[in-house]
Amino acid sequence: MGRYVVRRLLQMIPVFFGSTFLIYFLMNALGDPLNTLSPQQRQNPAYMEYLTQSFNLDDPFIVQYLKYIWGVLHGDFGTTFSGESVWSIVVERFPVTFLLAVTAVAIEIVLGISIGIYAALKRGKWFDNVSLAVALVFIAIPLFVLGFTLQWLFGIKLGWVAPSGIAQGWPKSYIIPAFVLAAGSLAYVLRLTRQSLLETFNMDFMRTAKAKGLPSRTILRKYGLRNSLIPVVTFLGIELGTLMGGAVITEGIFNIPGIGQQLYTSIRQQEAVVVVGITTLLIIVYMLSSLLVDVLYAVLDPRIRYE
Repeated sequence: MGRYVVRRLLQMIPVFFGSTFLIYFLMNALGDPLNTLSPQQRQNPAYMEYLTQSFNLDDPFIVQYLKYIWGVLHGDFGTTFSGESVWSIVVERFPVTFLLAVTAVAIEIVLGISIGIYAALKRGKWFDNVSLAVALVFIAIPLFVLGFTLQWLFGIKLGWVAPSGIAQGWPKSYIIPAFVLAAGSLAYVLRLTRQSLLETFNMDFMRTAKAKGLPSRTILRKYGLRNSLIPVVTFLGIELGTLMGGAVITEGIFNIPGIGQQLYTSIRQQEAVVVVGITTLLIIVYMLSSLLVDVLYAVLDPRIRYE
């Protein structure tokens, strides 16, 4: 297992350079970032010359990228056009998005797996049919429609939570945005748990456990779930990185000051250093989540070993 983890960590190195190069290239392809400045700022030659030299905009693209990577390797993620450190932006906004994504994953685990298990146990009955219908509704509804609907219902109409911002702290300010963020994936977790558990029920070892007279709860917990949750863990393992990257719309609807909102703003302003820095961080979270999933495989199923 130790060698496998080290090998996976080494594989992250080319992924890091490849992803940062691609994002930096795409941002460079958008055109001159100085064109996003206000007309008053562009009329100041000294200021434009200062920005050109500070951000190496007069260098060839590959030189700009290599200078940026050299700074990153030395702990310097660059600065914005306004002079704000990219690292300070990440430190300020990353915990907000991370807490939002973790809350969304927790909702998927608690509701998705619980409802999926109960639906499998009640296969063909009204609860099973209703849960599958509701799951399809969540999959079909666009994220922004669900977001504005829940914001109006719970934030404005009922007044249970603030309609926007995070002034009320966790969980009041996060629970509705997290549910909106998790809604589509929650439906997939529910359906995946149900289907995987139904397939496990038909396995020979499950029938053997029933023939031995073991209690139903023991069969479900010790034999059914441990084998059924492997595909669910695979899905949930990559969800954290996916949800953090997909929080742009949710953070925009609920005015949450996270990295998703910052990422959208930086793309509009063509601030490549900010976009590359945030994207690289999200890629690292995604890769670490994937590694954690592989380790959990061996915990859930002792037959799985990595040599």
